[in-house]
Amino acid sequence: MNIQSSQSTFNSYLIFWSGQLVSLLGSSVANFVIIWWITLETGSALYLSFASLVGFAPVIILGPLTGVLADRWNRKALIATVDLLQAVTTVALIFLFWSEAVAIWQVLAFLGLKGVFQAFHTPAVLAIIPTMVPKEKLSRMNGVNYLFTSGVNLAGPIVAAVLLSFLPINQILWIDVVTFLVAVAPLLVITIPSIVKKEDKQLPFRRQFAEGFGFIRRATGLLPFLMLATGVNFLLSPLSTLFPYYVNKDHSGIASDLAFVMALFQGGMLVGGILMSVLKISKNKVLLMVSSMYLLFLGYVLVALTPKGLFWFMGLSGFVLAFCFPIVDVLAMTLLQTLVPIEMQGRATSVVISLAHAAKPIGIVLSGVATIFTRTSNLFLGCALVGMLMLTLSWFLTDMKYVERLEEIRVE
Repeated sequence: MNIQSSQSTFNSYLIFWSGQLVSLLGSSVANFVIIWWITLETGSALYLSFASLVGFAPVIILGPLTGVLADRWNRKALIATVDLLQAVTTVALIFLFWSEAVAIWQVLAFLGLKGVFQAFHTPAVLAIIPTMVPKEKLSRMNGVNYLFTSGVNLAGPIVAAVLLSFLPINQILWIDVVTFLVAVAPLLVITIPSIVKKEDKQLPFRRQFAEGFGFIRRATGLLPFLMLATGVNFLLSPLSTLFPYYVNKDHSGIASDLAFVMALFQGGMLVGGILMSVLKISKNKVLLMVSSMYLLFLGYVLVALTPKGLFWFMGLSGFVLAFCFPIVDVLAMTLLQTLVPIEMQGRATSVVISLAHAAKPIGIVLSGVATIFTRTSNLFLGCALVGMLMLTLSWFLTDMKYVERLEEIRVE
């Protein structure tokens, strides 16, 4: 399908993207206060693990299906509908906190419902990027996106921690509602190119569903690369799941300590995003990604070895770890955007996301269980060392390093 992005479509995308950033700030604030509430209310690593699981599992399970729908339905209407539904759901949670009738199961149900909405939202948002952003601007735009996303996520925990000192949760959550509505406003004034053809709508859903998997299976080196990504995400899941528990229980930290360390984590992403927004990397993307993963796991090791209460050391270690995320993610996303055909972006990208994160729900559950038998720091250290070994074996024993060749063929 020949869809030509231009400066005009790029300008429209920037308007849309700005609204999504505002929405992300509200979500960052809301997620922080909700996770901190669960940490204090339960004091349980298992509950934190389950909270992460119910929020993330719908994206993995539903992703391949919602990706097909993102290629079949009007993406503009789909994104607007999901944003509005998320706002309505948050209002319901606000009422529960306000009435002091909230229970842990209700908060977990809220997180699960938001996960379902994200399963529809994510493939639709990702699929429109290559239709609106010119190919020569994709890498830098991905870097700019990471830069601003990191900035927003840096501000979110700080804002949340400050607000928690003098406002109840039900009032803080209104920020999430307002920002969701702000994200809908740009959709009223921009045009998102349609890739849906009449004959495609008549194709069986099952056939389009299978096309996403078929493309990944045929692309040289892509499947082992995705298997590596699955392993990396599995090994990082204890960190993302148990970090509030690690700060609070292992290091006797309070909300401001968690916010401080998370701010340095986000600062690492911010600097990495700046780097990727100014660099134009056309070759050796896979080599750079793997090298960055080694540095990421080194940061993971240092976080695990942090002396008790030394939050500046933990934060700087997290800065090193998080600095690598934009490098890996931006290069991987740029590869996908250039090698996957425009009309398959929704279904192929969602399959990639689902496969890359397929083991994360298992990692989330096992993270909570593992803390029964070992210290969180030991769990973090073991995952980091296994990750370095896995990177080495994947590079030398698979054809993962050749996946970039397919991108070069399509660009030509």
